Amino acid sequence: MVKKVLALCDKEEDYLRHMLDYLEKKSRQPFTVRAFTDVDRLKKFVEKNETEILMVSESSYREELEEWPVKHLLVLNESGNRVGRNAENISKYQSSEGIYQAVIGSYVEKEGEIPQRIVTGRQMKIIGNYSPVGRCLQTTFALSMGQILAKKHKTLYLNFEAYSGFGYLLNREFPMDITDVLYYFRCEKDRLSYRLEGMIQTLNGLDYIPPVFSYHDLEEVGGKDWIDLFKEIEKISEYEYLILDLSDGMKGLFDVLRECFRIFTIVKEGNIAEAKLRQYEAVIQSMDYGDIAVKTKRWMLPEFHRIPYGLEQLTHGEMAAYIKKIIEEEIYGHES
Repeated sequence: MVKKVLALCDKEEDYLRHMLDYLEKKSRQPFTVRAFTDVDRLKKFVEKNETEILMVSESSYREELEEWPVKHLLVLNESGNRVGRNAENISKYQSSEGIYQAVIGSYVEKEGEIPQRIVTGRQMKIIGNYSPVGRCLQTTFALSMGQILAKKHKTLYLNFEAYSGFGYLLNREFPMDITDVLYYFRCEKDRLSYRLEGMIQTLNGLDYIPPVFSYHDLEEVGGKDWIDLFKEIEKISEYEYLILDLSDGMKGLFDVLRECFRIFTIVKEGNIAEAKLRQYEAVIQSMDYGDIAVKTKRWMLPEFHRIPYGLEQLTHGEMAAYIKKIIEEEIYGHES
């Protein structure tokens, strides 16, 4: 599919370069991006090239832009006062991510039918992380594995903990989370690929969709719902790996685990931890989910002298080196 053109215009070269760099890294975004610091050069380009979206800073805005042959005109507002008769205004002074989400959101709302993008020729492997034993470094393990895989492969991470604390750990607020993905999957499936690109965040190269803020919002979501969503993500994206950080609160947990290529179950020493693990294994056998056990690798992590404090530092240190070996043996090894 030929990409449509999104043209940027801003006199501030540093800002323009930063925005251009961000947009070009969005590999699945539906636009070819062109950037200009000069309005006259922009005009010549628009006259010769069909332009879907024109995003111009307030300081570069001219009334004549309203008459140009562009389908969507957006102004990066700098003053706080609305600019233009028909142009949509979005704040320039927010994150590139926030701007992109606003642009994509505006675009899909105004467009009618948007062709669904289908990716063929490769399979997305699902890696599950689940343990009935609490406080076992499961999330640290899953995030480390995801960030390491993301250095070589397109990888997506999803967290299903009741209280992930992501917003507080990263000191940020998320305008959208996994519940929004479910909504668009159910109600606007033909636009999901565009919506998804605007929701995805990145942590040290690893893509993730923000976890739900209140787990009550997912109480009615079953295993089949999640599996159908994962299959749709596989169909419309280029992800090679999907890392699932699972918890007991997930409805249909065993059905989701059954879909996994590999499952890592972190264990701990002690009678209580062992008892919980034995009960979990007995339950999956009694409910005819014995195939989960075949895909599962029990893993007792060694004692690490130092675990990185920040979530973006998990590809460094002794734990990262340890997990790299696990990837080579338990993921790449099983693929071959």
